[in-house]
Amino acid sequence: MKYVINNLCHYGDILAIPLFALLVMYFYNIEHKSNIEYVLFYFSISGFLLDILYTYIFCFHSKSSRLEISF
Repeated sequence: MKYVINNLCHYGDILAIPLFALLVMYFYNIEHKSNIEYVLFYFSISGFLLDILYTYIFCFHSKSSRLEISF
């Protein structure tokens, strides 16, 4: 249980990946974007890519991804 609580923010990052993908598709499909929509579009792309990177690092390269059972 302590493992889940300590890594709760990482699980939130994992859940955010599909939401970033939807946000990217939403801004991509707008035909006549304003300047602020371009800024939000690029931020959503960067958030999507960085979230994938951080999730990959958490799942495959961090010590916290290994379940440690101690009695």
